Amino acid sequence: MNWLDIVILCLAGVGIVKGLFDGIIKQVVSLIALVAGIFFCGKAAQWLRGYIIDLDWFPPEGVSIISYVLGFFLIVGIVLLAGEIVNRVVGVTPLSIINHLLGGVFGLLVMILFISLFFNLLEAIDSGSVLIRMQTKLDSRFYYTIKEILPTIFPSNLFYVGQ
Repeated sequence: MNWLDIVILCLAGVGIVKGLFDGIIKQVVSLIALVAGIFFCGKAAQWLRGYIIDLDWFPPEGVSIISYVLGFFLIVGIVLLAGEIVNRVVGVTPLSIINHLLGGVFGLLVMILFISLFFNLLEAIDSGSVLIRMQTKLDSRFYYTIKEILPTIFPSNLFYVGQ
């Protein structure tokens, strides 16, 4: 076990602890809010653009950017507010324990996916093993196992860097 394994275990521990404190409802709602904000901020920006132009507070060149940012935060805020209401309702029921335990498992899974994403991006960028030495990778117990998780889920040459 080397320093890379210790870093992986510490990050996994952070994912578990964050998940235990937040609960699965809060974590899933945060993920949904982020995805919904990214996909639907364009629709909200079209709607907000007219109102921002009518205010005449901002220069016309910046109205589009401001409307997209406001649309993103509006959508994320609404989804997070709805999630907080559901989380508080579940928090006063006996399901609260299950919510937090499943949150720990979900937090661990999300953290492992992020570590796998990082390792795959690192391999694509640093093929000469300058940032993390090849011997450190070979001596690690978890590096190659975690690195292969994301390509197993998304096998379509997600990190292929063409010549």
